[in-house]
Amino acid sequence: MTVSVVIPVYNVKLYLKHCVRSVLDQTFQDLEIILVDDGSTDGSGDLCDQIAADEPRIRVVHQQNQGLSGARNTGLHQATGEYVAFLDSDDRWLLPDGLELLLKEKKTGQPDIIIFKNVDIWQDGHCTAARDYDVEKIRQLADGQRVFEYLVANQQFRMSACFLLVRRELLLEHNILFPLGLISEDIDWSMHLWQHVETVVVTNMEFYGYYHREASLSTTTTLRVYESYDKIFTYWKAQCNQNCKNADIIRAYLANMWVNRGYSYHLLADKDKPVALRILRQHAGLLDYGHSAKSKRIRRMVQFTGVRATAVMLGWYWRLRSCIKH
Repeated sequence: MTVSVVIPVYNVKLYLKHCVRSVLDQTFQDLEIILVDDGSTDGSGDLCDQIAADEPRIRVVHQQNQGLSGARNTGLHQATGEYVAFLDSDDRWLLPDGLELLLKEKKTGQPDIIIFKNVDIWQDGHCTAARDYDVEKIRQLADGQRVFEYLVANQQFRMSACFLLVRRELLLEHNILFPLGLISEDIDWSMHLWQHVETVVVTNMEFYGYYHREASLSTTTTLRVYESYDKIFTYWKAQCNQNCKNADIIRAYLANMWVNRGYSYHLLADKDKPVALRILRQHAGLLDYGHSAKSKRIRRMVQFTGVRATAVMLGWYWRLRSCIKH
């Protein structure tokens, strides 16, 4: 197969058919779909078997619950394609000819990754497309590490595994797997991936429909999110201190992630805020490495007002901006 599409499945019975149909409807047919039922309890596992019954391109794996990371890792080990695509089971691909056009972008070579755009789709029906890449500028960059640096500096680095096609052998050769037990596992995965990326193709195709469901992981802020970031920050700070590849770029990206957690601090329950504040204070030094205008601005705020006051002001700004939008 040219492309293996890995779809983790956990209690998404209402969304799964639409997700799988968006892959089966692709004009590009040389693909396989691997549905990994991660211990679903709502009948999603049976639905996987029903969907696969009359479609030889679909394989189903049933396993005890291991979380999103464990399901993706299982799918990767089952994959046989030249490229792997990760698709969350409550999302869908938006363009029937999208996969065909993406593979044409790679011309005659075999780039390590092919990056495309996502469209955020909210429950009230409005959609927000990601900002366009400067494709010509990126094509002029010599290698993957310079592309990584450019994307981070321009705040266009999207760590989600779902927004790219990745060469399967690259993942297997370097044992690039998703970490178990973490929320925002894509951050750790993408940092490991970009240690080894040499060739990149980028397109402004709006291919991935990213649905924001109420109570989904992408729309929920809990103390566990901050604890996961604490582990990610701690690990990658140590890696950077040991002179890992592109350390300065990684630190700059982690600075951007610190800013995101500063913005979401106000969404936490009051009982959880002291622990989250300790985590923010512990890693505030990352802001010294920020390349973006936003991270530099937040660093000055922290220097003058402290971490807690900065987080509170960011919360006020977040709420004001939300009111203006609606």
